[in-house]
Amino acid sequence: MPSSDAVKKLIATLCCSLLFLAACKDEKTAAPAAVQPALPTELQATPDLSGDNAYVHCAALCALGPRPSNSVAYEKQLAYLSEHLQKAGWRIRRESFTLSNGMLMTNLHAEFGADAEITRPILISCHIDTKRGIRNFVGADDGASAAALMLELARILSARPEQAAKVELVFFDGEEAFSPRMSETDGMYGSRYDIMRRKGNLPTWQINLDMVGGRNKTIGVPILDTDNHLLQLYTEAIDALGFSHERWTLYPGSYLDDHQPFVQAGVASINLIAYFTEGNWWHTSRDDMSRICPRSLSDSGRMVLYLLERLHALKP
Repeated sequence: MPSSDAVKKLIATLCCSLLFLAACKDEKTAAPAAVQPALPTELQATPDLSGDNAYVHCAALCALGPRPSNSVAYEKQLAYLSEHLQKAGWRIRRESFTLSNGMLMTNLHAEFGADAEITRPILISCHIDTKRGIRNFVGADDGASAAALMLELARILSARPEQAAKVELVFFDGEEAFSPRMSETDGMYGSRYDIMRRKGNLPTWQINLDMVGGRNKTIGVPILDTDNHLLQLYTEAIDALGFSHERWTLYPGSYLDDHQPFVQAGVASINLIAYFTEGNWWHTSRDDMSRICPRSLSDSGRMVLYLLERLHALKP
């Protein structure tokens, strides 16, 4: 019989192995443990949208640590996003603004094509700030996953210049509230500022992304906030892409998120957001890279590309 120490070592080894496998298990079709692929560590030049590339970007952002507004890590995040957007051929610009409490915030915009003056009909957005006051909170899903996916979408769209020219990418600061809970006056600072600075020159469509990379996620698009045409396209996409209706569904209500200021301004919007109260991870240190799965990021990216292709065919 093995010694008690040997048994403990064996149990510890098995637990570590199970935790590693859980980090990338997604839905009901995960690969068997014996052939589970290693998690990606380097960007790859591939013609297709890559969840692996989005995963690498997400890990790089999380490696910066917590990224609250106006922090050193937030500035490093802006530099990382700007570098990869420019590599993909997108023009970037920063929009900085100061709140009444003196906090400096910065949104990052990216556009494709020579004409910098026109308002693109399609806006793809996310937030990139992490909530303050939570120890070791790196926001892998709540912030980094959507930003990482947008970098990969920017790379793919750069090979579709006609389509990319209709798109503006915006990475919002200040989605998170200073208080424990968001309200209409505390939170969504970057998106509310963006509505104000546009002075009525608004996009026709908005696709907002939030928490789109979690393993076994359930996307719940809020019905009350969603434009009817976008809602129809979303439900069509679920079947066209072969997605599970259990994992891609509708939430019978409304959310406060960075789509809301645009909805109130009359923009046709859809918020692709996961059910964030499931699993006791939201706004905790457990929102780390163990939550993120390349396939989950890939599925979210495929959904966005489907919506973009349908919107591209419409007149703005």
